[in-house]
Amino acid sequence: MPTRLPRAPEQPASVSDMVHQHLREGIFSGVLRAGQALKQDEIATRLGVSRAPVREALNQLERDGLAILRPRRGYIVASLEADEIADIFDLRMLLEAYAGRAAAKKRTLRDVAAVRKLLAAMDALTMDSPAAIAEWAALNRTFHDAIYLASGSSRLRQITANLRDTVEQYVRLDAFTAKHIGNAQAEHRLIVQAFVAGDAERVATLSREHCRHTRDRLIASLQRRRAGVAAE
Repeated sequence: MPTRLPRAPEQPASVSDMVHQHLREGIFSGVLRAGQALKQDEIATRLGVSRAPVREALNQLERDGLAILRPRRGYIVASLEADEIADIFDLRMLLEAYAGRAAAKKRTLRDVAAVRKLLAAMDALTMDSPAAIAEWAALNRTFHDAIYLASGSSRLRQITANLRDTVEQYVRLDAFTAKHIGNAQAEHRLIVQAFVAGDAERVATLSREHCRHTRDRLIASLQRRRAGVAAE
């Protein structure tokens, strides 16, 4: 298999990029919850920046589908309904099967080493604290991104990343509230085995089913939480 030159680490290119990354991670981690107001003055003061880069960052979050601008009331963190989550994951199942198939055909020794290392890092975590679960969720995202990278298509990687971003807050919240990590890891191991073997069709099938299981779990979890809130 051919080798690939290492990528340079990604760094914020501007103050607005830094603010965007900060808010984006806050949404992904659950620190900023769905429906929560994103007040420009408060964000600017907390981060020690002017309003202009905050405004640019909020505009980018809206383009990402992570924030909503309400007329005369400002931005809030976007909230998804169950049918919207289903639509996003239906698209992801198609794209991730395609990406997995391409990745297994084009993988390099570097790609194989990367996914093995990430799987081992997730396996090594002890799920006994919110911090450990948050670390697992971040590694999980990086694990799947490593497979998209192996597909060799930057456009495909960008599209799948955008779709993942819109549901990432729900994926991470689910990691905190559900006992599914063991099953997810078992599925990851099967994907890695097929990926290492270069079994493109099996990687495609396993990636699609892994995505389907995540969709069903997230929708059920969202419905349980909302039913609980309605009952209070």
